[in-house]
Amino acid sequence: MHDWAGWLLLLLSFSIVLMWKSIRDDTKVVHAIWFCLVLHHAVVFLNVYIPDADTFHKHATLLAASFEPEWTVGVGSGFGTYKSFLGFFYHVFGASRFLGAELSVLAFTLSCVVLVKLVDFLDLRRFRVGIVLFFGLLPSAVIFRSVTLRESWQALFFLLFVYWAIRLWKRPSILIISLLIMSAFCLALLHRALALYAICMIIISVYWGVVSRKKGVRWTRQVRFSFAGLLVACVIMLTQKMGWFISSGYESLFSMPTHALELVEEFRQEAVNVRDYFGNQARSTYSVMLLDTSSVPGLVKTIPTIFVQYMLTPFPWQVGNVKDVCALIESMLRFVLLFFAVYSWRRSSGEARSYYGFLLIAVLSMELMWALGTINWGTAIRHHVLGYSVIVLLGTPGLILFMRRLHFEMFERRKDNTMLPK
Repeated sequence: MHDWAGWLLLLLSFSIVLMWKSIRDDTKVVHAIWFCLVLHHAVVFLNVYIPDADTFHKHATLLAASFEPEWTVGVGSGFGTYKSFLGFFYHVFGASRFLGAELSVLAFTLSCVVLVKLVDFLDLRRFRVGIVLFFGLLPSAVIFRSVTLRESWQALFFLLFVYWAIRLWKRPSILIISLLIMSAFCLALLHRALALYAICMIIISVYWGVVSRKKGVRWTRQVRFSFAGLLVACVIMLTQKMGWFISSGYESLFSMPTHALELVEEFRQEAVNVRDYFGNQARSTYSVMLLDTSSVPGLVKTIPTIFVQYMLTPFPWQVGNVKDVCALIESMLRFVLLFFAVYSWRRSSGEARSYYGFLLIAVLSMELMWALGTINWGTAIRHHVLGYSVIVLLGTPGLILFMRRLHFEMFERRKDNTMLPK
């Protein structure tokens, strides 16, 4: 009886993409999004009958069942915020795993809309369908965005954040800055690490979108710097009022970077010592584990190694089962897309180069943040869901052009061979 709201969201997900004229006028894009939605809904049905990733659902069910639920939402609390979000909908519409999963698919649908808008802003309309399919059909992303996990909503708010950052560069206004901060605030609600990331990216985005502009906004240098300083001061005061710096022992993450790295090192050390029932370490754990914070050379040496492990594992010699094969293929695809993303940035110029540079900074800094707190490729696959959208956005056009050129050259060679004298 409680699944009726989930069915309503299922129908809504197919119709919501038609609300934007620029999208519904392109039938190929609409069909591509619908095709991806069919796969996401299939995973939802599978998860309803074979429950997995059930922690949030169980906690939200208990919260919704209480007579007077306490909606404890705190910036950076992550687990509690998403649990309260699910609990609210369960309290209103009834506890339903189907509803919880469909809420995640709804976030994916909205992500597709934002992604298509970004494609238009970057003048990549001819690659719309390819970008949507690469974004929507990655197996691990389909799974994690179709269950009651936070990743689907985190990915949505990250995309919204970079969308408003691009809009800010094109046409600065107080409204766009407000929407950018609101997107960052929602992103910060879903994970403590994302709270710190959001603060840093707000400062970078405003500097990139307003202060560093050489044309368009006729403000004096003093006014621009004063505006940026005032914005930063407002963000700091808001975060203090909301308790960002006093949440569950994480206040040191916002004080001294060195101490923050030491906390990361302690976390990784504790994770290394985790063993299963038989005393064995997790099979998917990286071979290089610890972060050396004792010296600057130690950091320079270990951080890149950890980042490479996070981005590329499992390596071929680490594959042990079918799941590892899928993880290896996704890792290779992500590397290829990232290569073409950097290649596109190097080849671009003017405004496009500025956009690509900002987006690369946004996604690589997020991946580095997750890399410092991740010790195995099983967890890394889930964290990659957030930044994958931007990697696809920047890398897919280059990959498509390369495949077209490769196919054309192969076709020409075959044609020439048929004309050789016998």
